[in-house]
Amino acid sequence: MGARAAAVVCAAFSGALLLGVGGAPAHAATLTSPPTLKVEVIGMGTVTGSGITCGLGSLGCYSAYGSAQTVTLTAATAASGWSFSGWEDDAHTPCGSAPSCPLPVNGDETATAVFTTTAVVQTETFGVSLPAATSTTPAGGAVTNSSTNYPIDCEPDAASPVTECSATVAQGSTLTVVEQPDAGYFFGGWTGACSGTSVRCVVYLSASRYANANFVAATSQTLTVSVTGNGTVSGGGISCPAGSTCDAQEPPNTNLTLTATPQNGYAFTGWGGACSGLQATCTVQMDTTRSVTATFALLVPLSVTVNGSGTVSGGGIGCDSGQTCTANEVPNSPVTLTATPANAGGFVFWTGCTSASGALCTVSVGTSPVAVTASFSGGTPPPAATFALNVNVTGDGYVTSSAGNATIYCTAANGPGCTANVQSNTSLTLTAVPASGTSGDFVSWGGACSAFKSTTCTLTMTGAASVQATFAGSNTTYVLSGQVTGNGRITGAGLNCTTAGGSGCAASQAATARVTITANPSLGSAFTGWGGACTGTLSTCSVSMTQARSVTATFATVSATSASLTTSVSGAGTVKATGSTDCVGTAGKSKTCTHDYPIGQTATLTAVPASGYAFHGWTGSCSGTKKTCTVPMTAAKMVDATFVRRVLAATHRPTVSRTSKGFRVTLHFAAGERGTLRLAVLHTRKTVLRRTTQVAAGSRKLTFTVARPGRYLFTLTLTGASGKHAISWRVTLVR
Repeated sequence: MGARAAAVVCAAFSGALLLGVGGAPAHAATLTSPPTLKVEVIGMGTVTGSGITCGLGSLGCYSAYGSAQTVTLTAATAASGWSFSGWEDDAHTPCGSAPSCPLPVNGDETATAVFTTTAVVQTETFGVSLPAATSTTPAGGAVTNSSTNYPIDCEPDAASPVTECSATVAQGSTLTVVEQPDAGYFFGGWTGACSGTSVRCVVYLSASRYANANFVAATSQTLTVSVTGNGTVSGGGISCPAGSTCDAQEPPNTNLTLTATPQNGYAFTGWGGACSGLQATCTVQMDTTRSVTATFALLVPLSVTVNGSGTVSGGGIGCDSGQTCTANEVPNSPVTLTATPANAGGFVFWTGCTSASGALCTVSVGTSPVAVTASFSGGTPPPAATFALNVNVTGDGYVTSSAGNATIYCTAANGPGCTANVQSNTSLTLTAVPASGTSGDFVSWGGACSAFKSTTCTLTMTGAASVQATFAGSNTTYVLSGQVTGNGRITGAGLNCTTAGGSGCAASQAATARVTITANPSLGSAFTGWGGACTGTLSTCSVSMTQARSVTATFATVSATSASLTTSVSGAGTVKATGSTDCVGTAGKSKTCTHDYPIGQTATLTAVPASGYAFHGWTGSCSGTKKTCTVPMTAAKMVDATFVRRVLAATHRPTVSRTSKGFRVTLHFAAGERGTLRLAVLHTRKTVLRRTTQVAAGSRKLTFTVARPGRYLFTLTLTGASGKHAISWRVTLVR
């Protein structure tokens, strides 16, 4: 009986593929099937490795690799009462009882991990059924696990019409079989314990399981895929790279799913032929010969700069006040940006838009980078408000985020960690973490995050929002519980647990996830050690969630001699503190600095704005708008300093030169918005010169001449969308 070989030919041209007997190319060498690794677990434990997470309900037990390589398998976890005994079926590298096994995978390899227990364990059976074979109707294929010690080898023919094969092993084992069609047949699918048309069938024997395999005789149909631009198309035995045309023979009347995957910096721009639309996947019915085209194009950078109090969203961008944000856009497409002023009655002035109307800016993205600026002005700051954020998780993974006092840690259990009240206009990033640690096991975002394609989603909370995250795998979760002895806290993985207990001392975790928790001593306490699923005295601990777990953190009282002062700087400016290095913030970025002071000392903080910026005020342990603040260090303290860009600001001192008519003066300044600029020159309190002109936003200079020496007052007044803004210089001119 011959195993089915999918023939794939890729070339830089299109054309018909001449077929020989059994669907193989008549004038082309058949490509070698990729090396594969099949894993089985006897008893209750898990095995992990590249592409493998197998056992205790995890069914990632089969993986195909792009080339021959050595895969290190690890008998990672034994269930309670079980222990790892050793490896079997690893003929190339006998690993014995070592938990870590480096296995060369050059072809179709099988590895079996055996776990044992001293307890009495019930046995369960995994059986496979195939159609009965006769002299005129063969079964059409075989099903096998290639195991020496626990074989399942169903290969019926007319002489030996075996139609059911089975293996009986300890309850809790995980067994894997694969289908192998004969030449001239294709696999028709699984029923029973497995479903679908995947090459493998994996079962977790919590009870006896039975599967049926079906093979169908047929001639093949030709699928041709052509790729334009930098990307690949895969599916149906095809993996077609950039600039290529690829052919494969497919079973007739099957529905094949093709997936378009752009390279970094490129976007998928559409299907052609038997496929259409902009979705990354396309299903093709092979009821005849089919041709498909896929086109990829270089992404175009779009940057948005936000000045003043407001946010801009759209085109994958969520940008806050004082930030410059970028996103890559599909070329030759429109992008609509929406401005949301933070202040009631505020308004926005756009630059760089193709067209703008009120809060909306439309950008016609071509093939060159685009830059847009949104400048907010006016209005009254609203009272502090919060909006509800709700996250829903499906599959084996979790979503995490932290913004201010709002914390999200959400699994498929969908408990209290899936909701938070977030302060209005807060920008937060949600991160999707597959339990397997493999980013490819994250499927998609939905709801308010549906525009994002990677494992992160950035939201600006201008209203209530709901988000969905979908992962591969089941919805199984296990509870991680914590207990605190002494004065301290356990945080991480959704826990926020103190000695008082309560709801923060238990959180549902995605099955098989490896999560990290931290012991945080309170002021006057020290962490002395872990108990339960954690051990040792390090402040952090990783817990593997293959079952429900509990941890204990113990803290002891100590005498504190110092306390930390944490300073956060938003915008361009510097906070100087006694006895500490300067904490410097820049435009569009925030800076956080920490310094320890002796208990009882008073720290003096001074806010120094950068050129073109003004000090907006303090929050935290300081308040108000005075540039100097004192903080008594009786305990740990936090201070926030905010600097904002000025609408009108001097950038240099005035420059003066002598001329035959008197003194030539140049004023250097920056305008934050478009408007009418008025110059007033006073000499000995009398106005000697007035001038009016129109200016655009940006760095500017204004030059004029005065005749006599003496003391002068030069005043510039800018009247724009946000009102009037003025700056002055006092200058003495001497002959």
